[in-house]
Amino acid sequence: MYARAPGIMLVVIVIAVLYLILLYRVLDRLRMDKKTALILVALMYVGGFLPSLPLGGGLALNIGGMGIPLGICAYLVIKAPEKEERLRGPLTALAGAILVWSLDRLLPVNPGSLGYELDPLYLPAIAAGLIAYLLGRSRRAAFIGGVGSIFLMDLSSWAENIIRGFRNIPVVLGGGGVFDAALIAGVIGTLLAELIGEVKERLNRGPD
Repeated sequence: MYARAPGIMLVVIVIAVLYLILLYRVLDRLRMDKKTALILVALMYVGGFLPSLPLGGGLALNIGGMGIPLGICAYLVIKAPEKEERLRGPLTALAGAILVWSLDRLLPVNPGSLGYELDPLYLPAIAAGLIAYLLGRSRRAAFIGGVGSIFLMDLSSWAENIIRGFRNIPVVLGGGGVFDAALIAGVIGTLLAELIGEVKERLNRGPD
């Protein structure tokens, strides 16, 4: 077991580096200049190790995992060229959160049960990407939808704890830092929306 540990660590490091590269690519594809995208990735990585900001009632906010991503989402909404585009991202987040909340109640809790192998971590990303494509094939909406759906899901979990009287259960928004589900959902959702769009465009264009 110990002999395999260095190999496992190497795989984890490679996956982490590839993920950071994909995160940089996504920010770049969201029409941010390369320098800004690189700075944001670095800030999210460092911010993930900083102490979470307490918001009260057992709720806290991780700067790298949720604070900066939410700031990016707000920037994308503000910079959207049309009113319809400004609404598409938040609506995608809401629709994705509702869909994932429903799936969370219908599907088994543990992957592998009843033939269910997909980790729940990826459901918001896939839902956000598909919904964003259906609402307009927008990378902006996919990123906002991925991050926003996780944010709303975590917030609903905190609210549910409060309603049930479990005020001592801490909930950290974006607690995984740059590797949190929110950013993973945003990255995968954006890439998925882009991939679906490119495939459809090639199919519509037909053979050269």
